[in-house]
Amino acid sequence: MTVQENTTLKAAYAGKVAADLAENTAEQDRIRAEIGTLQAQLAALENDHALLEGVSAALGDTTGGVPAPRKAAKKTAAVAKEEVAKKPVAKNASAKKTMTAKGGAKAANTGADKGPALTELIHAHLSGQSEPRTAREIAKAVADANPGRNVNDNLVRTTTERLVARGRVDRVKQGSTVYYTARPDAAPAASGPAEEAAAAAS
Repeated sequence: MTVQENTTLKAAYAGKVAADLAENTAEQDRIRAEIGTLQAQLAALENDHALLEGVSAALGDTTGGVPAPRKAAKKTAAVAKEEVAKKPVAKNASAKKTMTAKGGAKAANTGADKGPALTELIHAHLSGQSEPRTAREIAKAVADANPGRNVNDNLVRTTTERLVARGRVDRVKQGSTVYYTARPDAAPAASGPAEEAAAAAS
């Protein structure tokens, strides 16, 4: 490397170092300025904090009696909550009593509305007919005349077949259809709820 080249290289390094120094100095100045600003803000905040503490202390001295009404409010809320908790108990007891009364009345009505045995209703209906009737026709007529009774085709068919077995009703089959007619001279046989239940189960 020649002396001239060495001198040029040193000059380049010197220029680079000078620029870096200038940039470093400027950055330090910027940070110092920011630090000064932040310190001023911190001092202002500390001053405000001291003032607020003084105001808070003064307010605390003048409103020292405030907590007492809050306790009273809590006590009132507790009493109201207790009363609300008691009300559903009375309501439930009243509802239970009402349901019990309804259940008793329903049971009484069920016993009172039982009415004649289904066998007697069927025989009475057939006795008043001049023509044979199918089980479906009998069921409809008995159901219409006794809306409170649980009557269906299968129950009527089974019960009518029992009357046939006792000789109180005649059974005639025409093709695939079965007709029933009452025997006017047939003596009524005893029939009760137990027998109707057996007919319904069969």
